Amino acid sequence: SIPIVKNGCEESLIMEEGEIFAIETFGSTGRGFVIEDMECSHYMKRFDCPHVPLRMQSSKKLLAHINKTFGTLAFCRRWLER
Repeated sequence: SIPIVKNGCEESLIMEEGEIFAIETFGSTGRGFVIEDMECSHYMKRFDCPHVPLRMQSSKKLLAHINKTFGTLAFCRRWLER
């Protein structure tokens, strides 16, 4: 089962060969409650997206940093602000 996931014990959540998941560990008090504030905290570049030309120099610089530092690995905004 997948803890703290809605319907985490359903058969539809069984991992299949070829699927990719990111599993993040985090400390907790052990109460098993998660508060979803609907704010996205982690991002990941899709490797199967077509090329889209960027116009702003700041966007090009950010994408170059993401490509160099993270590739297709997940990252959070805090890591971009370092």
